[in-house]
Amino acid sequence: MKTRRHVYSILFVLIIAGALLGTVIVQGRKPKLGLDLQGGLSVTLTAPPDTRPEILDKTITVLRKRIDAFGTLEPEISREGENNVLIQLAGKTGDSEKLLELLGKTAQLQFRQVQATISPNDPAYASATVTETDDPKVEVIREDKGKTRFRLGPAELTGADVRRGTAVLDTGSVGGAWTVSLSFDKAGGAKWQAFTGRLACQQGPTRQIAVVLDDVVESSPQVGEDVKCDEGISGSQPTQITGNFKEAEAKDLALVLTAGALPVKLERSEVRIVSPTLGSDSLRAGLIAGALGLVLVFLYVLLFYRTLGLQTWIGLVVFSAIIYGLVVMFGATIGWNLTLAGIAGLIVSVGIATDSYIVFFERVKEEVHLGRSLPSSIDRGFKHAWRTMATANLVTILAAVVLYLLAVGSVRGFALALGMATTLDLFVTYALTWPLAALLARNRFFAENRLLGMRRALEGGSKQGSVLRKIYRSEFNIDFIGKRRLWFTISGVLVIAAALAITPQVRGLTYGIDFKGGNVFRVPFEKSLTVHQVDEALAKIGVNNAVVQVATDRVNANKQLQVQTEALETVKVDAISAKLRELTGATEVAREEVGQKWGGQITKKALQGLVVFLVLVILYMSWRLEPKMAAAGMIALAHDVLITIGIYAAVGFEVSPATVVATLTILGYSLYDTVVVFDKIRENVASPANARKTFGQIANESTNQVLMRSINTSLTVLLPVGSLLFVGSALLGAETLKDLALALFVGIAAGTYSSIFTATPLLSVFKEREPRYAMVQAKLAREASLRPALAGEGSTGTVGTATGVGNGVEETFRPTDHPTGSDVRVQRRKQSRAKRKKGGR
Repeated sequence: MKTRRHVYSILFVLIIAGALLGTVIVQGRKPKLGLDLQGGLSVTLTAPPDTRPEILDKTITVLRKRIDAFGTLEPEISREGENNVLIQLAGKTGDSEKLLELLGKTAQLQFRQVQATISPNDPAYASATVTETDDPKVEVIREDKGKTRFRLGPAELTGADVRRGTAVLDTGSVGGAWTVSLSFDKAGGAKWQAFTGRLACQQGPTRQIAVVLDDVVESSPQVGEDVKCDEGISGSQPTQITGNFKEAEAKDLALVLTAGALPVKLERSEVRIVSPTLGSDSLRAGLIAGALGLVLVFLYVLLFYRTLGLQTWIGLVVFSAIIYGLVVMFGATIGWNLTLAGIAGLIVSVGIATDSYIVFFERVKEEVHLGRSLPSSIDRGFKHAWRTMATANLVTILAAVVLYLLAVGSVRGFALALGMATTLDLFVTYALTWPLAALLARNRFFAENRLLGMRRALEGGSKQGSVLRKIYRSEFNIDFIGKRRLWFTISGVLVIAAALAITPQVRGLTYGIDFKGGNVFRVPFEKSLTVHQVDEALAKIGVNNAVVQVATDRVNANKQLQVQTEALETVKVDAISAKLRELTGATEVAREEVGQKWGGQITKKALQGLVVFLVLVILYMSWRLEPKMAAAGMIALAHDVLITIGIYAAVGFEVSPATVVATLTILGYSLYDTVVVFDKIRENVASPANARKTFGQIANESTNQVLMRSINTSLTVLLPVGSLLFVGSALLGAETLKDLALALFVGIAAGTYSSIFTATPLLSVFKEREPRYAMVQAKLAREASLRPALAGEGSTGTVGTATGVGNGVEETFRPTDHPTGSDVRVQRRKQSRAKRKKGGR
């Protein structure tokens, strides 16, 4: 019955994977790539903090009209965070600068009567300064693109009254003149007729109507002489605006009128223009790094676990197939774009998924070492391992949910990928890994084969007392708790060094433009070009404080020029782009423009995510484990994050949103490893056999038992992350991977160290004060004080034990607490023969 259930479970998972992949292949779908992987334009516009949601929704509608009128297909416009609007245009966007200019026109569209015009040559020009107020009810002074200033009356109509503006070619005129056709809605039409009727009674400039957008007079046509006084122009029919427009001028004015008014004034917080070339390079680097990381994990688990390693291959292939199908389906259904950060999240999830196999296999080892049969060990091992995996993975899922709900930008894509993959990992482990292992354990070839057999991998199969056997069987006698002062000293030195590195007086953190604002330009090039040449060229156009860097793909020798500046005016930004195109011969320049407020929002969201995550994790760990374990875990977590940030400051990498992603990911992974150790301690504490042991003894034994498990789980995550860092970033030149990979690599290594050398010894300090363990420790101390007297009476001591001092008292450790399965079977055969002989007599 159990075998049939396992077969059904495996088939169920395979059907799901096959259905997802089959649907994707039949429909010809592919992952929906983000801008950083395929190129395009991304703009984040920020509304005032007190903007109501319905006003922001109206703003999105107006922006969509503007982009549609521009002619760009399928824009993605959505709310980002509390008061941001994210606009993404994937692929080739045409004239990006022109589109940015259109989106930048964010003020109310207004129609005002011209009361007077003041040219630059007029003596009154200097005193007629432009009015700063946006109040539509008062008279203002505005300027047009030709620098003529206008004294304007109150706004009579706004963009909300406009239905559409259209550029029209008058084929009947000489030379084919362009005009603009303007139509209003019903209410706007009535206002328009009354307004133009009043102006038709005027003479001179006061017959003109100023079309004002973003405090600039876009056009100032006058009411025609053929319009009758007080009768006006009918608003029920389109109104023709003439003025010897060129085609581009007519279309620009039509766009302004069609776009209508934005309900609020938006600030351009972030702009990213990514060329298709750089996007494809990033995709290639991410995929190569991911594939290499996956191969390294495959080889490691095969060497260490043999048949179980092959099973890990099957599990990871099925896991990857389902993940790919979900990524494609999410792109088609909810519009989720796979970004470079998302690829990094999926690569990290491969390591986390492998962790689950290792936790399971290492637990099965313990059951085999207790002499149980292989099928029984699989079932019992999974039962215990599942509790550990569920507890640890839920911490990672919790981190992903908090990141997704509170973060902005690429952080959300990473969180969705990580949370989706971790949840899927639990499903695959339960429905595929366990049933497949149970079936293979019942097959003689996979169970007993000398080369690939499960039993040899689980028992060690090496020479008694050899280092390899101890590694396979976790037969360690390291005094972790007794040497805790040494570990605390090492951790203290690392933390102090990290804290000093963070201080501005020593090194300090280097914040990227996402936090301090500024501009970054990136362009691939093949010419011979030095940093000095770029500096000289930029100095000629008035840019003297730029940071110029050249990155090289060491595999394909592709080069990329990067120029970083402070926040600049649009004219200066355009000049730099033009100069870089001239220097490199490139047709497109990728660039990023970030305002200081956007960086402030990123910081605020990161801190909110950190606080919410820590509160939830403390509550969760206190409930699932116990409060003292939660406290020890939090202190170890602070230790990991501080060391990571300190190393980040020491090497001089810029703090970017990717750094925030990595830091928050470290929170989940560090706790994952700590939970694995703590769960084993909790299990051993509940064992009746340990009732007379101090907590330090139990913690020591538990840590030794899971040491190899911790090392293996960390290695299988560090392998793909290291691939991101050393291959994707260092060799292939994907600079966007560097920030994320370094923080992840350092944080995961620190998390492995702290779970064993910081969290567990610290937990021992907390627990030893409890009455139960204080009594045991006092009793052992009394017994230790009596040993000299007993020795004087002829005591020969204990045979077959090794003594050591831990927790301030003398403790005794056996050479091994785990007899081999073969040892147990030999002992049972001896007992059986003895019984038969006794029965015969």
